Amino acid sequence: MTAVAALVRTTDIATRLAMLVLAIVVAAALLAPVIGLADPLAIDPLNILASPSAAHWFGTDELGRDLFSRLAYGGRVSLAVAAAAVLLAGGIGVPLGIGIAFLGPRAEGAAMRVVDVFVSLPEIFVAIVVLAFLGGSLPALIGTIGLLYCPQFARVSYGMARSIRARDHVLAARSLGASRLWLIRREILPNMRSVIAVQASLTFSFAMLMEAGLSFLGLGVQPPTPSWGQMVGTLKNYIFINSSPVLVPSLALFVTVLAINIVGDWLQDRLNPELQR
Repeated sequence: MTAVAALVRTTDIATRLAMLVLAIVVAAALLAPVIGLADPLAIDPLNILASPSAAHWFGTDELGRDLFSRLAYGGRVSLAVAAAAVLLAGGIGVPLGIGIAFLGPRAEGAAMRVVDVFVSLPEIFVAIVVLAFLGGSLPALIGTIGLLYCPQFARVSYGMARSIRARDHVLAARSLGASRLWLIRREILPNMRSVIAVQASLTFSFAMLMEAGLSFLGLGVQPPTPSWGQMVGTLKNYIFINSSPVLVPSLALFVTVLAINIVGDWLQDRLNPELQR
């Protein structure tokens, strides 16, 4: 408790607010099925594009569905897709980057040039092309976003692994016969957790924006399943009739991504020893 209290005292107001926003968003998404929200798929023809009211806190969409309920359930989809994509990207990119760091000078250079090619690809364009062929299923969406961000994890992991590999105590362990697997498990991974955590937080916000953009274009989550990007894409044609149904998911996405970026910056400051000094 003392460590938690000290951490709270050293956290600025903006970061505290960002953490509070993320806690609310995650709680609403996780508890949406059990807190008695309206059915997000229930159509009400008598309340089409209604403004916020006591019955519908955030109004309704073009089919009369409750926006507050769809926002909560859409958050489940958007957060789940981003989280799964980050896990996929890190699960492939981190071992790949560490493995490249132990290949040897020539193989390292060739492998990293390949990684650089994938890093330079326009991510949204590649995702559009891939999903246009595969369709907008949830597994295809997660796999596409996750694989697109693998090279970033590989590059960061490679740089850290190469730096740690050159430290004196690691060289001493290698001279005494330590295997590569032992070095990776005992020296490399424990010393790069902070960098991977920061990279994961940044990638999470990018993945959310990628999912929203693809769903906006109709290549992500398909109706009637709600997601924030898909809600904006569906309701954009009604913005001049009633703007609130469009603004609600747009603001939810903006505030959530902003909060994630603020917390990511805070993590970078907290976990980077050089910045702390």
